[in-house]
Amino acid sequence: MLSHDDNELLCRIGPDTPMGNLMRRFWMPALLTQELVADGKPVRIRLLGEDLVAFMDSQGRIGLLDEHCPHRGTSLALGVNGECGLRCLFHGWKFDVTGQCLDTPAEPENSKLAKAMKVKAYPTRVAGGMVWTYMGPAEREPEFPHFPWFDMPEGSCEAFKVIYECNYSQALEGAVDSSHAGILHKESAWEHPAKWPHEKDLRPKLEVEFTRYGMRYCAVRNADENLKNGRMTQVPMPFYTFIPPDGPKAPEFRRNRRLVNAFVPRDDYSTWHIQFFYDPGQTIDRAHRMAEANTPHDENFFKTNGMSVWYNQDRDMMRTANMSGISGVALQDHAVSETMGRMVDRTKEHLGRSDMAVVAFRRMMLKTVRHMIETGEVPQADQGAFDWTQITAETFFFEPERKWQELQPLAENLQPVGAAA
Repeated sequence: MLSHDDNELLCRIGPDTPMGNLMRRFWMPALLTQELVADGKPVRIRLLGEDLVAFMDSQGRIGLLDEHCPHRGTSLALGVNGECGLRCLFHGWKFDVTGQCLDTPAEPENSKLAKAMKVKAYPTRVAGGMVWTYMGPAEREPEFPHFPWFDMPEGSCEAFKVIYECNYSQALEGAVDSSHAGILHKESAWEHPAKWPHEKDLRPKLEVEFTRYGMRYCAVRNADENLKNGRMTQVPMPFYTFIPPDGPKAPEFRRNRRLVNAFVPRDDYSTWHIQFFYDPGQTIDRAHRMAEANTPHDENFFKTNGMSVWYNQDRDMMRTANMSGISGVALQDHAVSETMGRMVDRTKEHLGRSDMAVVAFRRMMLKTVRHMIETGEVPQADQGAFDWTQITAETFFFEPERKWQELQPLAENLQPVGAAA
């Protein structure tokens, strides 16, 4: 369990909170590129407790501004997007993608007010089907990371997003928790024979290693008398999980599919669940992937089959088809995390050995945020310095007398600071 103070430190991410300041030191995915078109409808988005508006101008440049006009506070999302700027609907103040005011048509012709006015704006980049932003101090802006899915052939990577209606940390902890996979995600009723290694051995041995970019851990299970099954998950700071593929014994179309989650805090009580789904060897079927996840949403990305309809849980299905009675792995994860409450009270938890990776994640985050408070430094935010081709999640089999690290060595430049080469 955590103390009340540690739980608050871990979870609160709004402006001027320590964890919020930590998150702002990283580039983060903000919205899908398909949400914006040149001179099209502005998009309202909430990030780290801030209300923002995104728009693409006439030249294809993307602005991410404070939603509220600095004149009288009207939402700029109501505004007119055209002629390389976003014009407030109230008095016509117009802003470019940098936040600079270009025009104040209701003011005197010789007014210098426009030149003096600027609305808060954050830098943006486009990669991997997403618009990314950096919300921290300009002088601390890190190099933009180059994740491997950025280089996938067209069609081999697809980005998705939906809202998790709970705090980012409990959403992320669900993805870090490998021990639940054979229970919550069991592809048959509880009494029926298991299909996958993670369903056959429900007591994995979890081993955690901290790294320069965050942490990784391996869930080691007994595959049979002569083999161990390892599922290694990567957990880069501050909110990513790289999920291992199904591996060499899975059907061919599932062997190399890759999934990366980004649990980007929307505010203290909701999270953008962003997924990058890719396979360098084949085209991703977007419609099929959306059906697999089963998280349909409205135009604001809130699920339409969430808690209000109790995730459409089917009790007959639980007895005949799948353990949870809930269709879709992603929806199953959302259900168990959201029903904890919008921000879980971790002082009431009773943890076991199966929670080792979850505990490690919390310790990593709390240690890092305290280091930032003391020194102002966040070494993990320098993601552009890492070779992300070396940071992959894997599923593999190995002999019982070997260690999984022999098959998945950690590159020297990814070792924790001070670790032996």
